[in-house]
Amino acid sequence: MTRSGALVPGLLAACVLLSAVPVGAQETVAAARAESASPVDLNGGEIGVDEVARGQTGYGLSVFAGSEPDRFGVEVVGVIREMDPGTSYIVARLSGNGLEESGVIAGMSGSPVYIDDRLAGAVAYSWSFTSEALALITPIAAMRELSELEAGEAAGESVGLTAPGAPGTFDQAVRQMLEPPDDVAAALRETVADQLGALVAPADWGGRGGAQIATLGFGEPVRRMLAAAPAGRADTVEMPDLHAGSAVAGVLIDGDLKVTVGGTVTRVEDGEVLAMGHPYLGVGPLRVPMATVEVVGVVPRVNSSMRLSNIGSVVGAFDQDRFAGLRGRLGAEARTIPMTIQVEAPDGDARRFDLRLADLPRMLPSLVGIPTMQALDSASYGAGESGLDMTGKLRLRGHEDVPLHQTFDGSGPGTSAAFYLVALIGALVNSDYEDVEIEGIDLTLSQTHGVRTVEIERAQASSRRVHAGDTVDVVFDLRRHRGDRYQETLQVTIPEDRRPGRYYLFVGDGVSIDAARLQLQPAKASSLTEELDMLRSFQPKSRLAALGVVPARGLIVEGRPMPQLPATVRSIWQASPLQGEPRALNLAIVSEEGRDVVIPLDGLFRLDLEILPGTAR
Repeated sequence: MTRSGALVPGLLAACVLLSAVPVGAQETVAAARAESASPVDLNGGEIGVDEVARGQTGYGLSVFAGSEPDRFGVEVVGVIREMDPGTSYIVARLSGNGLEESGVIAGMSGSPVYIDDRLAGAVAYSWSFTSEALALITPIAAMRELSELEAGEAAGESVGLTAPGAPGTFDQAVRQMLEPPDDVAAALRETVADQLGALVAPADWGGRGGAQIATLGFGEPVRRMLAAAPAGRADTVEMPDLHAGSAVAGVLIDGDLKVTVGGTVTRVEDGEVLAMGHPYLGVGPLRVPMATVEVVGVVPRVNSSMRLSNIGSVVGAFDQDRFAGLRGRLGAEARTIPMTIQVEAPDGDARRFDLRLADLPRMLPSLVGIPTMQALDSASYGAGESGLDMTGKLRLRGHEDVPLHQTFDGSGPGTSAAFYLVALIGALVNSDYEDVEIEGIDLTLSQTHGVRTVEIERAQASSRRVHAGDTVDVVFDLRRHRGDRYQETLQVTIPEDRRPGRYYLFVGDGVSIDAARLQLQPAKASSLTEELDMLRSFQPKSRLAALGVVPARGLIVEGRPMPQLPATVRSIWQASPLQGEPRALNLAIVSEEGRDVVIPLDGLFRLDLEILPGTAR
């Protein structure tokens, strides 16, 4: 049996904390209070696993309400030896403070356990649907090894978005931006679960975000993971310093909307904090803001009970994340990424949200996507039919900004906007060439009532027989959603240097044209600069666009198009084992034009033209 195989389904991943929701508005179940914990002598020593035996009793410390820890009872059931290489775990039965009914509570991870008044370790793992509060205790000796580690640099490597339907590599992420899956909500749900689920399963999520996310079809427990509210911090008033048994949180999103992952402090000594008793992400060095927590109460649940909590002030940063827990330092600082979201509602009201996101590349796509939906839901509405114009920019260190300019329409466009951002941020953090440092995100969401998308029913050219240098009028037959038909015209110029022969025009909305461009002439970027140029080139759906395409006799070699190669050169390239695996290039893009039309469009057509000998008439 391995720890991951047997216990991951019941991992006491610290619960996501509700932020600043008025206590009276929450339906809480107060925990039964035991006598207040007496001060613990930090010099009282520690007890090793080899000294622990079945039947021994002791106590633990955790917060069940408020900010001061209370005692709960501990009875040793036994020891599972070498469950992980070199590490054994104490199995204990917990009691008091309602644990007999609630079972082990998500958020108790890290609660210190004392036997013979000596520190044995931290509550770390449990099982769902058990009839009593059984927990695994991570030995304090394993957690102490965290103290020997250097702070190091925050882990910069990103983990690909590997959930079904979610972008993984840069190229996959770009395709998802241009051609999202049919069920965007399901793809977004899987991505969020993949990136954040390990932190919280099976803990419950809550807050106003839960109701909005229910429209995505999120099931238990993922539906409640999005615990954010538009209010500020809870009024915690003079929160005490962190000490053994205090509730603590790693802050993922702070500011006007909040997502935090909470647990319990195992030990504080000389400004060093040991907590959780199990991994946060398991990435080693990291930098995540560390905050105090006020527990409102406990909700007993059959599968996994949870704490309702309010976040206090940031008091330091976690800097190490290992299998035995988290290490933090009081007074340390963690870099965060500022994000602003301006929501302009259909009635003319506007609301701004100022956020700070944890600098965790693995999770950053979801940390951007989640508040995008929640801000729209909080300031206006996220479900139902509406239109959404997204503008803004991504500010990058050492590079020009990446502009945000896209439109979304239909039922729940906020979900589509969030998925687009998840894919875009996923492309950046999955760059093949450099670690991309995002310095800030500025986002504006302008919402309108009803569906605006205009369908392109037909496209035709004013002439199909043209000369090089001619200007052709492409006339689009358009139909408004449940409305009338009308026409738009786009003037397209045939390049002057084109030889007589076939000439194709691909015409349609900007996104469809961008997707067609990558299909017709796939190109592999050879640097971050080229990747960023590609992202900046993408057009919104509110643009009529056209690609001029000609037959080609070329190759795509290492992602680079070579459209006009002599037959002998093509043969040499194809026969050379040093150049990768060339692919035939049968069509080459020779021109691209377009103009903005304000409203979003949907449609793509191909027009077959013939270039005649001679020049423009």
